[in-house]
Amino acid sequence: MGGTVVIVAIWGKPASVDMAKLVIKEANLLGTIAYNNTHPKTIDLVATGKIKLNQFITGKIGLDDLIDKGFDTLIHHNETAVKILVSPTGKGL
Repeated sequence: MGGTVVIVAIWGKPASVDMAKLVIKEANLLGTIAYNNTHPKTIDLVATGKIKLNQFITGKIGLDDLIDKGFDTLIHHNETAVKILVSPTGKGL
């Protein structure tokens, strides 16, 4: 158990957190509005295979679908949509 949950986004509505679960799991909750030079460490974790990014990619779309299949999905299905990759040409997806 344990670990840290970092909130790095500003939500469109107030968040609801079950504090009892947070305490029972002995988790830390941290909010931040900016990154603190964490990119090199993150890149190293990805490059060495310690973090697999595929689990975070929940969609792949072309640029023409950015509004209908991109933003709308992230806004209205944010419980299942995490990251959507956008290709300018729609190729290679």
